[in-house]
Amino acid sequence: MTSNFKIRNFIEVVFEGRELDLHNNFSFVTYCYDKQADELKVHFDKANGDWVPTDEFDKLTFTLSKIHYLKTVEPKPEIITDDNCLSGITFYYSDDREDNSSLLDRERPESEDDIIFTFESDRVIRVNCDTVTLKAEKLN
Repeated sequence: MTSNFKIRNFIEVVFEGRELDLHNNFSFVTYCYDKQADELKVHFDKANGDWVPTDEFDKLTFTLSKIHYLKTVEPKPEIITDDNCLSGITFYYSDDREDNSSLLDRERPESEDDIIFTFESDRVIRVNCDTVTLKAEKLN
């Protein structure tokens, strides 16, 4: 897997020289899998709160291309209100797919790694793919 960003502190990504705090400054919106295009997109929007920097990006989209493995775990209904909050992001060994809750302090993926997004609702999105690309948008 290759990526155009680094992961730091399990909740931040470094993109174009900026540290983007996915846990505090962004809210998970949805993910979409396009089987025909062989892509999965994970969408985040800028969070509402006075702690969020005014110059923060408005939208983030992770595009995962050429999918080899995809596993999703649905959120727990009793904590669905926390579904928009990322609890961790990590590149993790693909030969240990039973463990979706451990984090590996690795900024860049190794060739066979999976990327794992976990959320406070216990939702999990785990993917092995050829490339994961982050796109950040400022609307105004």
